[in-house]
Amino acid sequence: MRVSIYLFREEVQDFGRLLREFPDGARLPEQRDVIDGVELDCEIWVMPQDPKPPMWAKYVSPIVSVSDLKNSTASVAVFLKVDDRFFAVCFGYAHSLLNGELLEPEFGLRVTANMADPLKVAAMQVRTLSENSRQQRSQTANKTRVAEFDLEVEKEWLRYLKADVTDGVDWASGVGGSQSLSLTTSQGLRDFPEILRALLSEFHSDSYKAKFPYIDNFVPIPKGDPVREKLWGELIAAVENPQGKKVGVACPDDLVGADVAYWKIFGDRKRREPIEELTFENVVAQLGDFGENREKLKIIPLNSADAPIRTKRNLCDYFVFEMDFNGETYALCLGQWFRIASDYVSEINKRVVEIEDVTGSLNLPPWKGGREGDYNKAACKAQGHIHLDARNFMIGGPHQKVEVCDFLTRGYDFVCVKKMEDSATMSHLFSQAAVSADLYSVNAVGQGANAIGYADHVRSLYRAKWGASDGVEANRRMVLAIATDKPGPIAQSLYFFSKVNLVQRAMDLRKSGFKVGIAKIDR
Repeated sequence: MRVSIYLFREEVQDFGRLLREFPDGARLPEQRDVIDGVELDCEIWVMPQDPKPPMWAKYVSPIVSVSDLKNSTASVAVFLKVDDRFFAVCFGYAHSLLNGELLEPEFGLRVTANMADPLKVAAMQVRTLSENSRQQRSQTANKTRVAEFDLEVEKEWLRYLKADVTDGVDWASGVGGSQSLSLTTSQGLRDFPEILRALLSEFHSDSYKAKFPYIDNFVPIPKGDPVREKLWGELIAAVENPQGKKVGVACPDDLVGADVAYWKIFGDRKRREPIEELTFENVVAQLGDFGENREKLKIIPLNSADAPIRTKRNLCDYFVFEMDFNGETYALCLGQWFRIASDYVSEINKRVVEIEDVTGSLNLPPWKGGREGDYNKAACKAQGHIHLDARNFMIGGPHQKVEVCDFLTRGYDFVCVKKMEDSATMSHLFSQAAVSADLYSVNAVGQGANAIGYADHVRSLYRAKWGASDGVEANRRMVLAIATDKPGPIAQSLYFFSKVNLVQRAMDLRKSGFKVGIAKIDR
């Protein structure tokens, strides 16, 4: 049997706090007594459902009779107390009965990491902690090691892990989890106190460090930590005045791929129009006094039939935010605050500083205003570079086009230019450079009028202006030119998650045979 197990935080002292609150008029769960002879410190709650027509019935009923078809799903949550800690063992959709605000945020992940055989990993899911939050789930047909998943686990928050257990565990065969733990076991519920005791021991263990050391790159901050109130205050200030702040909104994990028609914000008695596109600007436009109502505001996704797709969540679960405070770097994602491990921050900063700063030698003109395209044209005219901005190389079909760079210098510098607005913009810049370098390294053949190799195309442009490139091509360099009004070197101005991205892309660029440089453009 596969069961879902949740652990409540230490502050929970009795069964009375385990169920969530239900609105007036809602159907309430029913408590059931255990049968005679069962000696478990537990409570059992069921949520029966009346049979009702499926959602699609009204669409097919005009052509076929389906009135006899009804759906019904019953759920049960078994709450158990073991060693003064409370667990929920859930079947069906019983997780919707739980008081989610009192659950341990990484119980399933850490237990899985401790119990997992690192050579028999079945699935992983990661998420970036930035305002351009991206999540990616990968699984393999055959269980294998982490390296086979092609995920950037060191720079992203590991949200989910699934694997076979290590040798020596005879009460479970497979584990997987994030907040909850999915456990495959042949043991009955009467044996669960001992199983839960073993899981609690695994939760407190740090044996995962040898197998999955990057889990600690992002450390959740527990509810009782006094720094949380300061961090919430900083988020409120950023929402009210986002200029220059690293703040945005992103969809929670469990909505990836869901058919969301719109979102609705509520909770403070204010009438609001539905939000069709989930953007930071659209959300902020509806907030009102966010500081006063932060804990009241909820958000719920609905489908085209106006039916909720998920239960309501705190609006703060949708915010992503990054800030520095008292020498530490913090991030908010899915309503959870994280402290970025100081060793990880130091390592990333060290690797960024090692990237050559070519601001002085390239001597790019200041960006005095206007659009990026105007700046690139002006820079090429003033310094004699080959202008390549928006001059795409067709690598495949009509939608597969690649910009080589914004301009090419006589010294064979591929210069890619962007204003430093947010980490999403920086991510686009770094990805553009990495793709271009990769295509150059394999001399990918283009299409149509560009039916020559990518590198040959660049060489022909260079040759037409300056002659043969033989003397300089071996020193080819990809330069990431970033325009900012922040003082100091560009390495000190970048957002932390942009630095993480830069370090990874610099490795990719070097693998493609390019040197790497960064340059500051004064604004």
